[in-house]
Amino acid sequence: MVTSGNKGEWSEIYTLFKLLGEGKVHAGDADMNKLDLYYPILNVIREESKRYEYKPDTDQHIVVVNEDGCEFARISMNKFLEESSKLLAEIKGANKRTFAIPGTESFMKEVGCTKLKAPSKDKADIHIVIHDFRTNMTPLLGFSIKSQLGSPSTLLNAGVPTNITYKVVGMELSDVDIERINAIEGHLARMEAILGKGCNLEYSDIEHPIFKNNLLFLDSCMPQFVANCLLIDSLPNSKSSIKECVAEVAKHNPFGFNGNDVEAFYAHKMKVLLLDTALGMTSAKEWTGRYDANGGYLVVRKDGEIVCYHFYNRNDVEDYLYNNTRFERASRSRYDFGSVYRGSDGCAYVKLNLQIRFKK
Repeated sequence: MVTSGNKGEWSEIYTLFKLLGEGKVHAGDADMNKLDLYYPILNVIREESKRYEYKPDTDQHIVVVNEDGCEFARISMNKFLEESSKLLAEIKGANKRTFAIPGTESFMKEVGCTKLKAPSKDKADIHIVIHDFRTNMTPLLGFSIKSQLGSPSTLLNAGVPTNITYKVVGMELSDVDIERINAIEGHLARMEAILGKGCNLEYSDIEHPIFKNNLLFLDSCMPQFVANCLLIDSLPNSKSSIKECVAEVAKHNPFGFNGNDVEAFYAHKMKVLLLDTALGMTSAKEWTGRYDANGGYLVVRKDGEIVCYHFYNRNDVEDYLYNNTRFERASRSRYDFGSVYRGSDGCAYVKLNLQIRFKK
């Protein structure tokens, strides 16, 4: 059976080949530039129907060991680099949503890979034993892979649980007003019509108890803070950039922070949300603070270089997420948001949906 996948899925195989060929991975800064700091790779573990380990030896070869501890293959690191270069060219040149790469699939079989994406119960796409020079530790860490070679991936997926309810305050809307507003097709035009009536939107609630509790787990102010940031994305002259939305909220300082750097106060809250989401938190499963992708992030840049955001360098991971994410509006009809309705108390309400995507 021919293996077929999209650019993001093929990027996982590319990452495996590229890292094994280079034998190390460089850290990245907030703008995805490679730093001098790097981590030698001691072992890569991949589990499909069987478990295989990929270990560099002293002769510039990768020894592939099966789950019985027996040598399955021994292939030069240069061969992995050659195959990664071929694969990169194929990914960049692909013009279909999903596609097969027979040459790469043949090499995959040589090294014990039968699937593009190794099955995983967590957010880790690849497990690596690295050598951290600063701590002299050699931990086995799970990394999530994000590729710029395909479409930008989501950080927090949209769903009914991520709907946030706002109360329409200020001028009272009549039933006729509500009907006319809901007849407007565009989301921003609809929001502008609400404001044009002399109304404002004020955070009311997050109805889904698990998602609300997950946000409260991070910070008791988090539900309202996230609601305030998301609202900026729905106002006239909207700003979808996470960083820009936070800066706008900081100008209003809704929590009355009186320290020297107000924006840093709000940026920190957002970075906590982004990091926990990146490393395990979802909207529909109770969050306990235990990270799945406990190593951090591997980012495949458009030029094929790979940079690492190691969780030990927490500030770098947070800055990367903060600088490279944005709000995105999902389907209104699918997730039942964006229409004004009258609540049981007779007041008008509207729901907005939270989804966070990488910019590139």
